[in-house]
Amino acid sequence: MTEIVMSAPRARGLFVLTAHPEGCRVLAERQWARAQAGFEAPLAKAAGKTALILGSTTFGYGSSTAMALRAAGFERIIGVGYETPPSFRGEKLAMSSPGWYLTGALHAADPNWRTYFADAFAATTRDRVIADLKAQGEQVDLVVYSVAAPRRSHLGQEWNSSLLVMGDPLEVVGLDFKSGQLKPIAVEAAHEIQVEHTRRVMGGDDLEMWANALLYSGTAAEGMTVTALSYIGPKLAPVRRMYWEGALGAAKQHIDATTQALNERLQSAVGGRAFTVMNPAVVTGASVAIPAMLRYISDYLGCDEAGQGIYDDPLDVGLHFAHSLYGDDEVWRSELDEEERLRLDQHELEPKLQEAIAALWEEQGEADPPEVTARGLARFRTEYAQLFGWEVEGVDYEAPCVPDSTLGEAEHVFDLIQSA
Repeated sequence: MTEIVMSAPRARGLFVLTAHPEGCRVLAERQWARAQAGFEAPLAKAAGKTALILGSTTFGYGSSTAMALRAAGFERIIGVGYETPPSFRGEKLAMSSPGWYLTGALHAADPNWRTYFADAFAATTRDRVIADLKAQGEQVDLVVYSVAAPRRSHLGQEWNSSLLVMGDPLEVVGLDFKSGQLKPIAVEAAHEIQVEHTRRVMGGDDLEMWANALLYSGTAAEGMTVTALSYIGPKLAPVRRMYWEGALGAAKQHIDATTQALNERLQSAVGGRAFTVMNPAVVTGASVAIPAMLRYISDYLGCDEAGQGIYDDPLDVGLHFAHSLYGDDEVWRSELDEEERLRLDQHELEPKLQEAIAALWEEQGEADPPEVTARGLARFRTEYAQLFGWEVEGVDYEAPCVPDSTLGEAEHVFDLIQSA
């Protein structure tokens, strides 16, 4: 193992290439402690259950939901995420992912995690996970689908997703991450084939294959629940056009249709259920790159600091999810909307908060943003850096650290990418 000093990240544009191992470890341990503090006692309905988390290895919805479920009383967490070990160019660290270190920290804290570093879209991944379930006599009680990717391959075909609008092109005043200024952004309209490609990547096809594979293999437990984590967002026109009414939204709407069909299938086969879960907007590695979303989330964060709303971070959402599905009185039933989607985005869509955010969008010139937005952007930058283990309070970034610690079968981590 190599010991080096990592005082600053390497980046390419907006994308951070090197995560800090100690920062990620400390952040993961703090989140795990916070998840455990979220329950006065384990939830009876969660006891002894097994969750399969597809998209479990980044600081975001998937890992947060996994931590909350384990703290709630789930016996076993099985995760799938696309992570590769740190790589070097000579003696310099060239690439390292926060998911590698997050996974290591969670496995060190709790032996009841099993993680596959693998392509969740690949049939070989499904085959291996199901073979291991059958070999160990395990069944899955809950599937959490939280996969986001720029491309997907299946049966020799490859599709690429796009962040484009539908209908006419969109011209909007967004927020520039580096300069912090409001700037005009032009977003092209998607062609029909680009919409279809995005649906193929981010829609419900892969989720349906996972659910069917579990059913047909006999590894779906009686009453198995399938959930797809999604986002619908506000009615604010630029954000609505960019997301729910754009190419990405078409894929999300396909997930809705998929979970509705799966709900009937699961009820018939194992007395189970399926639904989409509408989560609130949060700081993620993707949100910085989605036109209009950076400004919107910065406004949201700034309003929260100003006392005009409540911002739920991914772990808040995960705790809400666990309490809703496995707490007393089946709270989830009262949180379904008219489309039978579980709504965990109530705080984001609270009318007074949305009115405050809409007022901030009245500034449409190229200029410094309103003070509330500027404060929100500063918070966004900090939370974005923390997704990669940077700017974590209490971490000495001048101290040597080990970026290439071992993760393997001894740690219940199975690397299907390197062994392919």
